[in-house]
Amino acid sequence: MRRVLTSLLPALLLIAAGPARAESPEGQRHAAWQACLDAAFAEHARTTSRSFAATKAVSLCHDREEAYLGALAGSPLLDAEDVARIRPALVARARDRLMGERRFSAL
Repeated sequence: MRRVLTSLLPALLLIAAGPARAESPEGQRHAAWQACLDAAFAEHARTTSRSFAATKAVSLCHDREEAYLGALAGSPLLDAEDVARIRPALVARARDRLMGERRFSAL
């Protein structure tokens, strides 16, 4: 268990710090991903359930998500393996945010 937590430490520190600063490449890509998610969710939430709209938004904004995660993988704190490991939690957190739910985990 300690080994798992130690290997996740860089990712946990990044997430605990909050979204990347807006002027950084990571921050700009994060903002673009969030804007895409919000717009896609708003469009689909009018005609479908909130859960389906959130899933659809995540699917439609996959290219911006990949750009954001690629920028994170290029940062000095994380590598591609770290990003791959935290991706499911980031996507789940984004989906929960769209649906108005709070995620009370470390991720």
